[in-house]
Amino acid sequence: MKKEDIKKHKGELLDSIVRNSGMTIKAVAKAAGYDRTSYYNHILEPQLPYKIISRYGEALRHDFSNEYPEEKVTRPTHTKEITTFEEMEKDRDYWRERFFRLTEKVADSFKEESSGEI
Repeated sequence: MKKEDIKKHKGELLDSIVRNSGMTIKAVAKAAGYDRTSYYNHILEPQLPYKIISRYGEALRHDFSNEYPEEKVTRPTHTKEITTFEEMEKDRDYWRERFFRLTEKVADSFKEESSGEI
Protein backbone atom coordinates (compact mmCIF):
# COMPACT_ATOMS: atom_id res chain seq x y z
CA MET A 1 0.00 0.00 0.00
CA LYS A 2 1.28 3.46 -0.91
CA LYS A 3 2.15 5.96 1.80
CA GLU A 4 -0.70 8.28 0.80
CA ASP A 5 -3.17 5.37 0.93
CA ILE A 6 -2.05 4.49 4.46
CA LYS A 7 -2.57 8.10 5.47
CA LYS A 8 -6.11 7.86 4.17
CA HIS A 9 -6.76 4.60 6.07
CA LYS A 10 -6.39 5.65 9.68
CA GLY A 11 -6.66 2.13 11.09
CA GLU A 12 -3.79 0.85 8.97
CA LEU A 13 -1.62 3.80 9.93
CA LEU A 14 -2.36 3.10 13.59
CA ASP A 15 -1.43 -0.56 13.12
CA SER A 16 1.82 0.36 11.38
CA ILE A 17 2.86 2.72 14.18
CA VAL A 18 1.91 0.24 16.92
CA ARG A 19 3.85 -2.59 15.28
CA ASN A 20 6.94 -0.36 14.94
CA SER A 21 6.69 0.91 18.52
CA GLY A 22 8.30 -2.08 20.20
CA MET A 23 5.34 -2.49 22.56
CA THR A 24 2.99 -5.46 22.39
CA ILE A 25 -0.45 -4.91 20.93
CA LYS A 26 -2.01 -6.03 24.21
CA ALA A 27 0.03 -3.50 26.21
CA VAL A 28 -0.77 -0.63 23.84
CA ALA A 29 -4.47 -1.46 23.79
CA LYS A 30 -4.63 -1.72 27.59
CA ALA A 31 -2.73 1.55 28.07
CA ALA A 32 -5.17 3.25 25.69
CA GLY A 33 -8.12 1.85 27.65
CA TYR A 34 -9.15 -0.81 25.15
CA ASP A 35 -8.79 -4.57 24.85
CA ARG A 36 -7.06 -6.45 22.04
CA THR A 37 -10.33 -7.21 20.27
CA SER A 38 -11.18 -3.52 20.13
CA TYR A 39 -7.71 -2.78 18.78
CA TYR A 40 -8.19 -5.24 15.92
CA ASN A 41 -11.59 -3.70 15.17
CA HIS A 42 -10.06 -0.22 15.23
CA ILE A 43 -7.35 -1.03 12.70
CA LEU A 44 -10.02 -2.17 10.24
CA GLU A 45 -11.65 1.27 10.31
CA PRO A 46 -10.52 3.51 7.44
CA GLN A 47 -12.14 6.56 9.09
CA LEU A 48 -11.20 5.88 12.71
CA PRO A 49 -12.25 8.83 14.92
CA TYR A 50 -9.38 11.05 15.98
CA LYS A 51 -10.37 10.73 19.64
CA ILE A 52 -9.58 6.99 19.50
CA ILE A 53 -6.36 7.60 17.56
CA SER A 54 -5.23 10.17 20.12
CA ARG A 55 -5.81 7.73 23.00
CA TYR A 56 -3.48 5.26 21.30
CA GLY A 57 -1.09 8.14 20.69
CA GLU A 58 -0.98 8.91 24.41
CA ALA A 59 -0.30 5.25 25.19
CA LEU A 60 2.47 5.15 22.58
CA ARG A 61 3.74 8.65 23.34
CA HIS A 62 3.20 9.41 19.65
CA ASP A 63 1.68 12.64 18.38
CA PHE A 64 -0.76 11.73 15.62
CA SER A 65 -1.40 15.40 14.91
CA ASN A 66 1.70 15.23 12.72
CA GLU A 67 -0.10 12.77 10.44
CA TYR A 68 -3.51 14.47 10.77
CA PRO A 69 -2.96 18.17 11.55
CA GLU A 70 -6.43 19.02 10.26
CA GLU A 71 -8.03 16.89 12.98
CA LYS A 72 -6.08 18.02 15.99
CA VAL A 73 -8.57 18.71 18.73
CA THR A 74 -7.80 21.33 21.31
CA ARG A 75 -8.94 20.26 24.74
CA PRO A 76 -10.46 22.77 27.07
CA THR A 77 -8.10 23.43 29.95
CA HIS A 78 -10.83 23.63 32.59
CA THR A 79 -12.03 20.02 32.28
CA LYS A 80 -10.23 17.01 33.71
CA GLU A 81 -10.36 14.12 31.30
CA ILE A 82 -9.42 10.65 32.46
CA THR A 83 -6.61 9.51 30.21
CA THR A 84 -4.96 6.59 31.98
CA PHE A 85 -6.17 3.30 33.31
CA GLU A 86 -4.98 4.23 36.81
CA GLU A 87 -6.99 7.47 36.75
CA MET A 88 -10.04 5.53 35.62
CA GLU A 89 -9.61 3.07 38.49
CA LYS A 90 -9.26 5.91 41.02
CA ASP A 91 -12.39 7.58 39.65
CA ARG A 92 -14.29 4.28 39.71
CA ASP A 93 -13.21 3.58 43.29
CA TYR A 94 -14.24 7.08 44.39
CA TRP A 95 -17.74 6.71 42.96
CA ARG A 96 -18.08 3.14 44.23
CA GLU A 97 -17.14 4.22 47.75
CA ARG A 98 -19.50 7.17 47.58
CA PHE A 99 -22.32 4.90 46.40
CA PHE A 100 -21.74 2.45 49.27
CA ARG A 101 -21.68 5.24 51.87
CA LEU A 102 -24.95 6.67 50.55
CA THR A 103 -26.52 3.21 50.40
CA GLU A 104 -25.58 2.60 54.04
CA LYS A 105 -27.11 5.95 55.05
CA VAL A 106 -30.35 5.10 53.25
CA ALA A 107 -30.43 1.62 54.83
CA ASP A 108 -29.84 3.11 58.29
CA SER A 109 -32.59 5.63 57.65
CA PHE A 110 -35.02 2.84 56.70
CA LYS A 111 -34.06 0.87 59.83
CA GLU A 112 -34.74 3.90 62.02
CA GLU A 113 -38.11 4.50 60.36
CA SER A 114 -39.17 0.86 60.57
CA SER A 115 -38.11 0.49 64.22
CA GLY A 116 -40.19 3.55 65.16
CA GLU A 117 -43.36 2.14 63.55
CA ILE A 118 -43.50 -1.05 65.64
